[in-house]
Amino acid sequence: MKDDKVIKIGLLFYICSIFGYFYELLLNYINTHKIFSHGFFKGPWLPVYGTGAVFLTFINKYKNNPLLLFLLSFLITGGVEYSIGFILLHLFKMRLWDYTGMFLNIDGLVCFLSAFCFGIGGLLITYVIYPLINQLVNKINKQKIISFLSLISLCFMGDVVLG
Repeated sequence: MKDDKVIKIGLLFYICSIFGYFYELLLNYINTHKIFSHGFFKGPWLPVYGTGAVFLTFINKYKNNPLLLFLLSFLITGGVEYSIGFILLHLFKMRLWDYTGMFLNIDGLVCFLSAFCFGIGGLLITYVIYPLINQLVNKINKQKIISFLSLISLCFMGDVVLG
């Protein structure tokens, strides 16, 4: 059972990291009419999204209270975004996003709108994505899933090291 939890968390991380990449491509296209990727990875992933999604698994026990789940998702993912932005800015001198001038922003690293969208995303993860992952893990041969996760992890780690 513990192996299943690791598999589910791994799938959630990569699914949400990849979803986040395409979500930002779409937002960038809507705002600029150009397709470009934020971040410094070559692959189609933004691990800030996967990291936030993994943190949300700790509040899954509140899924019977959608308002509380939304508020906790709002706070947790906003905190993850701020923390990662702060680390990137102060350790690596990189600012990959900037919410300066937006409503209720903190140091331009997080704002109300981004945290609100991530709160909605938390509901989507809890009620749609994670249950689908549970079904997938229960139906597909675990060795195939582990092989897939191993391959994507190798690609991701290669991107981290070479990127």
